[in-house]
Order: sequence, then C-alpha cells, then structure tokens
Amino acid sequence: MAIARFPYLSFPLLPNEAHPDGSIAHRPLVFATITASSGRSTRCIVMPDSGADACLFPLSLAILLKIDILKLPKGFTGGVGSSKNSIYYDTITFDLGHGLVFSAYTGFAQAMDHMGLGLLGQDGFIESHRVEFLLSEGIFTIESV
Repeated sequence: MAIARFPYLSFPLLPNEAHPDGSIAHRPLVFATITASSGRSTRCIVMPDSGADACLFPLSLAILLKIDILKLPKGFTGGVGSSKNSIYYDTITFDLGHGLVFSAYTGFAQAMDHMGLGLLGQDGFIESHRVEFLLSEGIFTIESV
C-alpha cells in the first residue's frame, strides 16, 4: 500500500461584499500524470472529491489526449453547472506520485472545462483510497487500500 502526504495549496480570494478584506481558500490539489487508452499522457491538476459520484475531468483534456469522444460510451449527469451534462467515458491511468498509481473509468464533460482541473470521485478513487484532510496541519494524505 502506498501512502503520501501533500500540502494544501492556498489561493487568495478577492474582496467582495460578504468578505470585504478578501479571504484565503485552501485546496487539496495534486499534480498528476494521466494516461488515456490512446496511450497519450499529460500532466494536470486533480482534487479528491468525496461528493463526486465518479472521476470527472474537463472535455478539453480528452481532446488534448487525442481521445475520440465519438467512439466512447456517453452518459449524462447533473450537478456540474446544469441538470443534463453529456459525459464521455474512458479508462484512464492516474499517477499521483509516491507510488499512487491506479486506473479508473473516468468521465469527460464540457461542463468541467471552466474548472481547469479533474475531480477524483467515489467510483474509481474514493472506493480504493483513504483520504484524510488535515487542514489545521496544512496537509492531506492519500493512501491506497
């Protein structure tokens, strides 16, 4: 079993009516290498998300990986900007470093393009990894189980 500790990444948020002095957002982000069934790889940012049903990534990454989405199984989901988003599925290999390598049936949706990162959800990730969020210590851990 592999286990790794990662630092939270902090981002300043602009002042607004509710927070006139601005604030800081702390995000559990990991830089990963993803490899598609096409054999192409790229680096991207991923975030563990226990609220996501499955692993879900921007459609633009599928295009970058030369995945022919018209040949992939298609499904639909809500909760990402609208009530019916088209999702195209492929099996992706993820390498988070520190020996954390796994494959997951992963969706690609245009509704995710604005996020610029992928979500590691329940099916494919949370089901096979233990994630511990230790914000007070500024770290989170991921362990394969």
